[in-house]
Amino acid sequence: MASVMDTEMRKAFSDRLKELADDYYTYQDTPPISASTMERMNSLLAGTRNPTYQELIQISEDYDVSINYLLTGDEMYPSLHKVPKKDAERILAEIDELRPEPEI
Repeated sequence: MASVMDTEMRKAFSDRLKELADDYYTYQDTPPISASTMERMNSLLAGTRNPTYQELIQISEDYDVSINYLLTGDEMYPSLHKVPKKDAERILAEIDELRPEPEI
């Protein structure tokens, strides 16, 4: 499966995650460690790797922000229109893969 984020998107994600962690740290003792290890979280903060889908979900829940905000920076409305159409379609397809299978 192709990577959802190019270098520019990964840098923007990293900047938003740093801001969230800094803001959270201001009000709490420590920010949540949303990645599976501190090493993985540090690489997300440094922008050296893409988050997994599970990490995206966990980060959005831990920091009470949407995945859309994490990926695009849009705080209010879906803004997949800001990324190239092929990337938006790929993002939506990969998000669909995250949906749980219906119980039989």
